[in-house]
Amino acid sequence: MATSRELHDWLSWLIKVRILVITFLLGLELVIRNFTPTLVPIKYFLSLILFWYTLSILYAILQALGVDDYVQAYTQITLDLVMVTGVVYVTGALDSHFISLYPLTIIVASILLTRRGAFLVAALSFILFAGIVEGAYFGLISPLQMQPVALGTLQVYIFIHLFAFLAVAYLASHLAQSLRETGVELQDKRGELADLQVFNENIIRSMRSGLLTTDLEGRVLLLNPMAEEITGRRWSEVQGARLEVVLAGFPPPKGTARAEIRFRAADRQQKYLGVSVSLLLTREGEPSGYVYIFQDLTEMKRLERVVAQRERMAALGRMAAGIAHEIRNPLAAIAGSVRQLVQYVPQNADERRLMEIVSRESERLNCVVDDILSYSQEKRLRVEEVNLIELLEETLLLLQQHPNFNGAIRIEKAFPAGEVRVWADASRLKQVFWNLYDNAIRAMPDGGTLRVGVEAEAECVRVHVADTGVGLSEEQREKIFEPFESSFPGGTGLGLAIVHQIVQAHQGQVKVRAGTKGSEFTIELPRRPGTVQA
Repeated sequence: MATSRELHDWLSWLIKVRILVITFLLGLELVIRNFTPTLVPIKYFLSLILFWYTLSILYAILQALGVDDYVQAYTQITLDLVMVTGVVYVTGALDSHFISLYPLTIIVASILLTRRGAFLVAALSFILFAGIVEGAYFGLISPLQMQPVALGTLQVYIFIHLFAFLAVAYLASHLAQSLRETGVELQDKRGELADLQVFNENIIRSMRSGLLTTDLEGRVLLLNPMAEEITGRRWSEVQGARLEVVLAGFPPPKGTARAEIRFRAADRQQKYLGVSVSLLLTREGEPSGYVYIFQDLTEMKRLERVVAQRERMAALGRMAAGIAHEIRNPLAAIAGSVRQLVQYVPQNADERRLMEIVSRESERLNCVVDDILSYSQEKRLRVEEVNLIELLEETLLLLQQHPNFNGAIRIEKAFPAGEVRVWADASRLKQVFWNLYDNAIRAMPDGGTLRVGVEAEAECVRVHVADTGVGLSEEQREKIFEPFESSFPGGTGLGLAIVHQIVQAHQGQVKVRAGTKGSEFTIELPRRPGTVQA
């Protein structure tokens, strides 16, 4: 038997089909009357048709009122049998053209009811049909129109119809049951398929790697959320577009299994991606496209550079410390000897000038040795609570006494109102700020603007130092915190390396953003770092 929802839908369909069948019967009878003489008055047939129309309208009203569908099914089929019997009776009983309406009703019963219900409808159809035929034959009811027939022939006709009704009930109920079971199985498979589809979609959406598929012509078919995040492209933007157009830089599928590429995302940010490409096959094993799986390696590459940089810096620091110690003693002896010569040996103007050059260069070399030793020494912090704004103001005030500071350089400050307190080594932070200011002035030999700003958050503080100077190339940015990598004439290349060391000792980080015009350094410091050593 059909389920409640299916039964409701079938009853709605049956009401509509019944009206069409009734209309067809009316038209067919009128056509038959035009070509075949009949003794049955048309008023009986029209009365039945109008009554059947009325019942159909009543069925629709009952369904709209929400009457139980099972009650409606049994009621409609029973009344349909009665109406079919009436039509068969008034159109000639055994000679009626509409006896086939009985099997049609039985088929409908097989769909709506159980197998037992279908056989009951078949039995009731036979009883009603046999009743009007034999009743008309034996004079129990008045025959409206039926040709005379022998009793034996009549009995054969009746039993043929009995066999036909039962056969229709058996075959139709069996077919309906098979279709019903197939429908249930199909519904289960559809549910399993939907669950599997949702499961696959969840896997694709939950992947921490980017997933992209294309057809054999390179048109994009799929882009998962992580791929959207990595590439900065929305799926709706790239669907159907060619891969080399919307995601320039991705490797061609042929001949590429695994590759690391530089990729510029939609926000113009350059990223390093690890991309693997494989062939997408159909169930038959035929190629249908390509699958790209890729990961964002930008952070890993950055960490690799940081580790390599630290290793190089540690090795350079050890080497520089040894060299500095070896240089300092002979340098001090040379400087002392020159001072003694100046005091005790008379010189002319040229000799005095040479002595001054030797003395000045000795001092400069001594400063370089001090920087090298400062870089190579452990950064032991004396952490205390300090006002960061006050430290910045003091270093900016000292900066204005710098030999290279002139009226063409303008200072802009963006400090929050009040104090910004952090736990840090004040002297070390002053050294950080001074080195950054000094680099900014060197980058602006013809003047410019030095901007210093502070962002205070609950857990950390950011200090921004920006200039409008000559900027940095990409190669300079990659090596900017390495020792002895100076972009200025006469520089040792240790200033920013020391800045990097001190900031790391505070458990912070320093970042640089620079182009062809100007650069900006950002120092991020935690509010209260632990006491650590670089």
